[in-house]
Order: sequence, then C-alpha cells, then structure tokens
Amino acid sequence: MGSELFVISPASSFIGDLSYAIAGLIFLEYKASAQWSAELLVINYRGELRSYLVSVGTNQSYQESHCFSFSSHYPHGINTAIYHPGHRLLLVGGCETAEVGMSKASSCGLSAWRVLSGSPYYKQVTNGGDGVTAVPKTLGLLRMLSVKFYSRQGQEQDGIFKMSLSPDGMLLAAIHFSGKLSIWAIPSLKQQGEWGQNEQPGYDDLNPDWRLSTEKRKKIKDKESFYPLIDVNWWADSAVTLARCSGALTVSSVKTLKNLLGKSCEWFEPSPQVTATHDGGFLSLECEIKLAPKRSRLETRAGEEDEGEEDSDSDYEISAKARYFGYIKQGLYLVTEMERFAPPRKRPRTITKNYRLVSLRSTTPEELYQRKIESEEYEEALSLAHTYGLDTDLVYQRQWRKSAVNVASIQNYLSKIKKRSWVLHECLERVPENVDAAKELLQYGLKGTDLEALLAIGKGADDGRFTLPGEIDIDSISYEELSPPDEEPAKNKKEKELKKRQELLKLVNFSKLTLEQKELCRCRRKLLTYLDRLATYEEILGVPHASEQRYDAEFFKKFRNQNIVLSARTYAQESNVQALEILFTYHGSDLLPHRLAILSNFPETTSPHEYSVLLPEACFNGDSLMIIPWHEHKHRAKDWCEELACRMVVEPNLQDESEFLYAAQPELLRFRMTQLTVEKVMDWYQTRAEEIEHYARQVDCALSLIRLGMERNIPGLLVLCDNLVTLETLVYEARCDVTLTLKELQQMKDIEKLRLLMNSVGFILTSFLNILKHFLCTLIHMCLKPKMKCSTDLRS
Repeated sequence: MGSELFVISPASSFIGDLSYAIAGLIFLEYKASAQWSAELLVINYRGELRSYLVSVGTNQSYQESHCFSFSSHYPHGINTAIYHPGHRLLLVGGCETAEVGMSKASSCGLSAWRVLSGSPYYKQVTNGGDGVTAVPKTLGLLRMLSVKFYSRQGQEQDGIFKMSLSPDGMLLAAIHFSGKLSIWAIPSLKQQGEWGQNEQPGYDDLNPDWRLSTEKRKKIKDKESFYPLIDVNWWADSAVTLARCSGALTVSSVKTLKNLLGKSCEWFEPSPQVTATHDGGFLSLECEIKLAPKRSRLETRAGEEDEGEEDSDSDYEISAKARYFGYIKQGLYLVTEMERFAPPRKRPRTITKNYRLVSLRSTTPEELYQRKIESEEYEEALSLAHTYGLDTDLVYQRQWRKSAVNVASIQNYLSKIKKRSWVLHECLERVPENVDAAKELLQYGLKGTDLEALLAIGKGADDGRFTLPGEIDIDSISYEELSPPDEEPAKNKKEKELKKRQELLKLVNFSKLTLEQKELCRCRRKLLTYLDRLATYEEILGVPHASEQRYDAEFFKKFRNQNIVLSARTYAQESNVQALEILFTYHGSDLLPHRLAILSNFPETTSPHEYSVLLPEACFNGDSLMIIPWHEHKHRAKDWCEELACRMVVEPNLQDESEFLYAAQPELLRFRMTQLTVEKVMDWYQTRAEEIEHYARQVDCALSLIRLGMERNIPGLLVLCDNLVTLETLVYEARCDVTLTLKELQQMKDIEKLRLLMNSVGFILTSFLNILKHFLCTLIHMCLKPKMKCSTDLRS
C-alpha cells in the first residue's frame, strides 16, 4: 500500500482558474547528490515548469530546484508533456500554429526539448522535419479542459492534448482536439502517419446497449460528441490502444488502424482511460454514472414538480404554443415576483458514480476465440475466426446446442458446420421436442450420407466435410443431364433421379470400402432406422394433430434405439393391440417370424377377443388349408445401403434380436418360423389355451381363444373345446370343485365326469331335473361324439 510522504503546495492562483492545474508529472533520475532520490518535474497548463528534488529515505522532504516557462513557444499554454529517457527529451504538446517555415511537428503543436544538467535546463531541439506551407491562423482561444476542442471541428484551434511513447521509444502517438490521430518518429519528429477523425475505422460506432436504456438513448441524439478519441497508449511497438468518448476501445495497427481484436471493439463506459501494456495486459479506468430512482409523487415536497419530462424525448417536441406561454409566465414572474407565475422547481436527483479498474490481458487468438464463444458473443467470435483463420465450427456448434431444433436452426447453424462426423453425431444422438423437427433433422443427416458422399470419401475429395448432393463433382457423371430442374414434371424428375442413382451405384465397389465409407453406410442405415421408427411412432400416436400433441421425445429416444422384438413383446405384455398391429404391419420382416411367440406374451387375463385381429387365420387354397399371410406395408422403398451387397460388407454378423425372447421361454422356439404352417398354428392354439387355463385359471379366456381359432378355420381344436366347455360347466354352472383343472379333467373317464356332475346336484328334485335337462345331456352328447353316436337316441 502507498503512503503519503509530503505535500507540495500549488503556486498562487484563484478559484476557478484551471490554468494552474497540472498538465504533466515526470520523475527523472537524479545522480548529482546522494541526498535526493529523484527529480520531479511539475508542469501546469500555463506552460510553467517547476523542478523539485525529492527524498524518500529517512529524511522525507523536497526542495525546489529551478523553474522554466514554455510561454514563449506556447503563448496559449501547453496541454500535455512526456519524457523520453533514452534521448533525454521532454516532448511537449500544445496548440497548433501557422507560422511560415515551421516544421510539420511544430505547426501541429509538438516540440522536443533537451533536458540539460544546468541553466537554462531545457533547450528546444531544432530539426528540418517536414516543412509546411502557411495557412490562415484560426481565431479563438485555447479553452483548457474543454470538450469543445475535440467535439466541434473547425470552430476551435486544433492542438495536441494526449501523447504516448511506444515501448521501444521509436514512435510517438498523439491525439488532437479535432479527433485526429498522428504518429511521429522519435527523435526526428517526422510524421509517420495521420488519420483524421472521419478516416479512422469505426469512429462512429456506438454501444449497442445504449438503445436498450432510456437514459442512455438520449445520448445518441448528440452522437457526434462521442466520436473523438479520448486516450491513447501502446499495446506493442506496432499497435496502439485507442479509447473513444463513446467507450469504444480498440487495439489497432499503427500502419492501417485496423482493429486487431476483430470487427467489433470492446465496450466500456464513456471516456475510459487506458494504461500502457505491462506483463501482457493493460488497465482501463471507467466511470459508470447512474441516476437514482425518482421519488414518488407522495414524497414530493410542496413547490416541487416531477421532472419526468427530463426523461422523455418530448422535450424536443414541445409545441410553439406551449413555449410561448412559458415565456409569458417567466416574464410575469420577473415583473410581479408572484408565486403563481414562478417556474416549477425541479427536484434534485442523486447521481451515483461507480469507478472500475478493468484489466485486459494479452491472449492468443484461440483463447480469446474460446472466451467469446463461452460468453455467447458469437458475432465477435466469427469475426475473430475469419481474421485469424480459426475453425468457425465451434461457434455454430455452440449456437446449435443452445437452440431448439427446427428448420431455421438447421439452416442457420447445423448447415454451416463443416465436420461430417460431428454433424452426423448430432443427427443421430439429438432428439428434438416435436415430430416435425425430429423428421427434419434425420432427413438432413440422410442427405449427407448418400452416394455422392460415399464416392467422395473413397477418392479423398471431401476432407471430412459434411457435403450435400450436388456439392461434389464426380468424374464421368454429367450432373447437368442427370440433375432435374425444379420445374420439371414429377415423373420425369423421378426417372432422372433413379438414373443418376444407378450411374453412381456402378461406381461403388462395396467389396473395397474403406473404414470411413463403412462408417458412413452404418450411419445411413441407422438414420433410416430412426426415420422408420419415427413414422411407426406417428402411426401409434394416431392422426397428425394428435401425434404432435402426444409426442414424447424421451419415449421416442428409447423406442428408436430399442430392439424391435423387445418393443413388440412389451406392447403385448401391456395388451396394446393397436401398437402391436402397427409393428407387425411395418416391421413384419423383423417380427412376423416370432409372431406366435410374441402373442404368447399377452397376459393370460386379457380376453383373446381384444387381440383377435392379431390371431393367425387359415383359408382353403384348393383342397388344402394354408395360413393367411399378414398384410405388410413399408414406410419407404428399399435403400441402396440395405441391399445385400452393402450389408454383407458393412455389418456381416448381425446379432439375433430375438435371442432374448426364446432364452426366457425356450418352449416357444418351436413356433419360430418365417412361414406359418397349419400344424404349428393348431399346436400353438392348443398350447396357449392350456397355458391360460393353467396359469390364470381363466377357463372362459381359454375357451374364447379356442373358439376364435375354430372360427379362423384352424382344425384339431374340437376336443379341447369340448373339454373346456365341460370344465366351464362344472366350475361356473354346476359349481362343483372350483380347484378342478383342465389337466385333471382330461385325465378323467367319462363316467367319472358324470359322477362328478351328479354329486354336485344335491337332493333337491327341481335342481336335479334342471341339471339333467341342461348339462347332463350335453355332457353325454360330448362323450358320445367321438364314437359317432347321437344324443337324440338317449332323449328318445
């Protein structure tokens, strides 16, 4: 922490006279005596220099050494002064002059003075420099510390008010009141460059955040006052740090003034001050001014009026009539001094000033680029990328990840990403929140995996870029002939596209695909699978408007990656007949060989009538019975990557997706077949009915399944049907032993079945006659049926 050593009292002056204010403080090395640590030069705006010898040791004191005045050279005073230790030069800046024969530097108000060890202590350095011609001397006096010097060009005398030496001491940067920036060689003071305010890149840029603030929006009306430079310092020997009244800060080349930070500048509060570069960075001092919130009208004291008009743009739109009556009231008040004519007193408002010292560090373009992306300054990041040749994919990747997936985001962000592997990864892994976006994303990925991309990869012509059809020229293919124009009829267009595909397929040798080409084919197959699953999911959800409302991104993410056989089994276990019917229809090649095994997973308590549409059915083909094939549909035509030639190379060993189904229920393996036979279907009906009765004791469900099979022309089910009818009669109607099972009934002799039925009647005659009429005759009829006897003989 610093501490006060002593105070040097100012020279005599009166209140309000700013000419005695300090324009420069310079420490010089002092070696003449060990008593003093350094020499301090204090220069005020009047052009008066005072030298003090200061001691910072045990004897903290100071002593005036000498005085000097620059008034003979600067009659209007000076504005700034700096010291060059290498050449022992004191560089002074003041108002311009138009005397004939003067050098360019002197005419601009710049002079160099050699520091001497003795009287007169300072001597002006004369050199040829750049000669200038005489110009009319402008009128007006130097107004110290007034913004008018650099806000009203052409109305005030120009001059230099800020200077800064380059790190190597070879160049001097100077800011003029007119807003001009000049670069001078040291020690010759030859001008190396000059840019008027209007010639400086981005001089008229204003902080875009100002438009969002009512208070700051008023500044835009006087925007010319924010254009000039307010401070300058050096970033490197070939770059300067420029600060403007608007708060814009740039690091610019001394040769072109091109902003090295990119297209846009860094924004600070108005009129920041900057330091020289130190340890790869510099400091900037800014001041944020805030007006305290206005008091409510209840807090307003008598005689005070709201100053809301000050925060409104209506000040500039007051009618002439209102101004006229305002002038009359002011005149009446001056004459009469009556309070009724007194102008309203405006309430004072509190102003809060926050001073901030901001550190700006040197960094590599890559580090700055990454920070711009992380802070979501995408335009500036892209500007940096174009300037330094960085990968723009990083910007678009961040924007893509932070935006919802839709047609606009695909066109604005994803389509601008060049890396194919990244784009395909997003198309495969990201699941949008609505059906249309999901479909659009998958279709976009599909476009980049077509035959053109496959051939380009094989020739090494793609450089890993994501390319769309038509973006890469393939030798021996005439795209002018094969690419149909947009206005061509759909039929002709389709024919040309088919011809183009056939020509491209002839160029592909699937047996010699590279690893990258194989990966592209795998991605394409996966994209097609996802599109098929999405179309299936839409069918399951129902009509289009319902699918949009009921679409669940999380469920679809699971469904599209799930084993299709597992999905079918799950729907069967959930008794979701409609969904399973859709799966059989659109994914028949994967599911129909396991149709009977999947149907066996319906809960035994579910009535077979609910899933009767899924049950196999037989019909006569001439004299023989055959199982009616399931009527399948396809979402699309077969793609080239799904052909056998491609599949055998890309995925030669496909995993059996149904393996889990038979691992848990090996007894179902005998029902696995591509083409169902009548014998296997009959076996399945019998087995499944027995399972339903055994596991759930649902005789009615088992009987319903057998009757549905008989209705579907499945033979060999009559005996089991009779047994189930008998069991249903004994259990539900006769109310005999409720623990009786089908297996036990099948093992009984006919006489045992009759005895069991008779024992359940009891001793009531009416009940006996009722049972005899309705059940006993039926039982005898079923017992005699295999022996080709008729129960009518018994009735007679």
